[in-house]
Amino acid sequence: MASSVHIGINYNKAVSAKKDILNCEKEFLEIIGHIKKYDSLKKKEISLKSKVKKQISNLRLIITKIQEDLPKAEETKRFDKIKYEEKVSIKPFKERKRAIPSAKKEDHLETELREIQEKLDRLNSL
Repeated sequence: MASSVHIGINYNKAVSAKKDILNCEKEFLEIIGHIKKYDSLKKKEISLKSKVKKQISNLRLIITKIQEDLPKAEETKRFDKIKYEEKVSIKPFKERKRAIPSAKKEDHLETELREIQEKLDRLNSL
């Protein structure tokens, strides 16, 4: 036979413990929100860095092409040696469609935060 042990907790201590637990949950949810924002910003940073890298490499190619087409100091200054037919074309950068984070996940966090805040308000009014 198992004997049970009962422990009494003061009402005020129970309320303050519940407040502490709810505050911890609230802070954890806020931290999760901050982590998700950081993740999205980090991904955006990486994509922007790759775009800049591509544009810099394109500029390097254009600069070397222009340097090749410029007359050298030893060459005579005849205009027929310069190639007018070749044109450097710059293609416009096509932006990729950004993946929009699902609003359901964000709404879920916000509703949880709102519920915890309501519980805290109710406990504080006691």
